[in-house]
Amino acid sequence: MRFAITMFSLLAIASIIGTVLKQNEPYNNYIIKFGQFWFDIFEKLGMFNVYQAFWFLLILVFLIVSTSLCISRNTPKILKDYKGFQDRIREKSLLSFKHSYQFPVKKFSVKKTISFLKSHNYKVKYKPVEGNGDLIVAKKGDLQKFGYIFTHLAIVIISIGGLLDGNLVFKVQELIGAKQIQLIDQPLSKISLKGRMSEDNLSYRASILLSEGDTKTAAILRAKEGYLVQEIPFSITLKNFNIKHYSTGQPKSFESELLVKDKKTGETINKTISVNKPLTYKGVTIYQAAFEDGGSQLDLLVWDLNSSQPSFKMNSQIFKNNKLTFENQNLTLEFKDFRKFNILEVDENKEKKPKPTNVGPNFLYKVRNESGQAKEYQTYQLPMLIDGKYFFMSGMRNSPQEEFKYLKIPADENLSIEGFMVLKSLLNNPKKVQSAINKGIKTSAFTTSGKKEAFKLGAENIIGAFVGGGYNSVIDAMDLNIPDQASVADKEKAIKTYINIIYLVSQELVRDYQFKNKNDIVFPANDAPRFIQDALTAYSDSFFYGVPLYLELKEFNEVQASGLQLTKSPGQFWVYLGSILLVLGIFCMIYIQEIRLWIFRKKGSNKLIVSLATNRDRIDFDQYAIEFKDKIKKII
Repeated sequence: MRFAITMFSLLAIASIIGTVLKQNEPYNNYIIKFGQFWFDIFEKLGMFNVYQAFWFLLILVFLIVSTSLCISRNTPKILKDYKGFQDRIREKSLLSFKHSYQFPVKKFSVKKTISFLKSHNYKVKYKPVEGNGDLIVAKKGDLQKFGYIFTHLAIVIISIGGLLDGNLVFKVQELIGAKQIQLIDQPLSKISLKGRMSEDNLSYRASILLSEGDTKTAAILRAKEGYLVQEIPFSITLKNFNIKHYSTGQPKSFESELLVKDKKTGETINKTISVNKPLTYKGVTIYQAAFEDGGSQLDLLVWDLNSSQPSFKMNSQIFKNNKLTFENQNLTLEFKDFRKFNILEVDENKEKKPKPTNVGPNFLYKVRNESGQAKEYQTYQLPMLIDGKYFFMSGMRNSPQEEFKYLKIPADENLSIEGFMVLKSLLNNPKKVQSAINKGIKTSAFTTSGKKEAFKLGAENIIGAFVGGGYNSVIDAMDLNIPDQASVADKEKAIKTYINIIYLVSQELVRDYQFKNKNDIVFPANDAPRFIQDALTAYSDSFFYGVPLYLELKEFNEVQASGLQLTKSPGQFWVYLGSILLVLGIFCMIYIQEIRLWIFRKKGSNKLIVSLATNRDRIDFDQYAIEFKDKIKKII
């Protein structure tokens, strides 16, 4: 019994873990969430697929065997006791009961007593005791005994349902080498039989991603760090996918119009499914589980952040790769996802609390070099209002375990990125920079040509350091030119001077551009100084942006895909049935009270013995026994 209770406790804990921890996710998600150390421990314990873990299925087998033995051993006794009335009892035993009463009677009517007991829902049996008197045995609430059978039978049935929905068959096939988890992404047609589960697979929970107009004849079954192909007895075509949004941009509802065709008979079914409104066909239930991008087309402009080179166009598609040569490197751009709506907590103003805001489309991509190393980027199409200013946001991270670190590029007068790109191109044009420095010298207070030449040379070196590496490069250059014995205050003063020179040169570049392009207003007219400062900060930060290529999303053609979950669950019915039996069993054991009653009159005696017994002797039964004894006394 103690061992069984321990097994139940483990099963309860495992069920809690399986409910709280999302099951059957890609392993990378768990590594990001828990880290490599805890991931290894949890993976060995089977926490990421608790209900199909070997030890979990083993517990179910143990419960089935042990509980079945208990039922087979005790059920005959319970049924015998249910049918019996316990009429083989002696007077001495009756008098020893806790609730046993004696009182004198002048006349005892068996018929009247039986009628009274039946009116109180008792089952009654009369047994004349030869040569010894009359015995009436009564009972009610004997259905309480079935609580034991119902609860134990429920455990067996639920455990069987759990086994039916487990992957015990696959585990055996994997153990003997008949099946093998696939670790490499490849077309389904190239996957061997070892990586395929047949249509006759007892149970599974697989997924399909369908774009509008696509047809699939098999599903993907996640398994550990890889996958298997699950064959299904029909094909699924997504005719139409509809998604509705709230005014904030958050999804309100989504539904898929499906065409399901039987592979053998050719029978077709048209059905629209949505969340909580699935379709069941051929024993497989098709759920509307999610929606994703289905291969949206992107029209991009590619900018080199650290040169004066103009942008160039690039057309791409989600789930497709683009090749690119940059700085003598062969790069691969892998486009992973596109989202038309993004709800973020944005600090529009420091005085106000962040509020959920739809910040518009974004896309996710990776830049992979020749050695296979990749950096991941997330770029938003529209500028975001942050602290009263608009910025274009593009995040970069070296691995999925990291958070995105965002490059904030200020938006110009037209809320476009053109102003920043013009300024960075001017900074990377030596002739423009030299011209701006010369104009600054002419309006300066320098009186001698030597001082002017020294300032010009110093300014060119500072701008050159900034253009080549941002503010950090300027500080490094400063350390080489300032004596070691210089105080901290002198160094801070020098830094401020260098930053001021960079700002003044940039300001002169902006003025010159605006003068020559009067009809092309890109820089803010009322807040140019702040724009220039933010632009210089963004340019400096671009050297921490990984590959200094900014992909500006100009246009897009969104293609949505419906995420379907296909579930074959033969154990579901048995789990529901077992749950009903469990509720009935608990109800019987807790809320039904069994009461047995004996009324005995010894032959030749004017005394009547009334004894009561119950399976749960509680305080309220003491009161019931006294009151019922008084009723019997009154009737007789």
